[in-house]
Amino acid sequence: MFARVITTQAAPDGFDGITRFAQEQLPGVAAQRGFKGFYLLTDRDTGDLVTISLWDAREDVLAVEARAAQVNEAAKSIEVTPAPAKVYQVEFAHLA
Repeated sequence: MFARVITTQAAPDGFDGITRFAQEQLPGVAAQRGFKGFYLLTDRDTGDLVTISLWDAREDVLAVEARAAQVNEAAKSIEVTPAPAKVYQVEFAHLA
């Protein structure tokens, strides 16, 4: 499994819009081949924002990059500065 991770900054008072935006985008992302899950992590005090999407294979992550360009363009409307994604191999995971 692979994780696509983006860390960025947003206005602390804009997280409601960001959450709404993520919820609107999720069905399209979830329909992509190899999709396994998504997390949106925020720190409302500092404006820190982290997204983590989980994928079956590295090829699945690479395929989603084309769609990410469209999402990044749409994200400008909610005042989030798109940041480069990093891809990590998930060596170990446990969810209760």
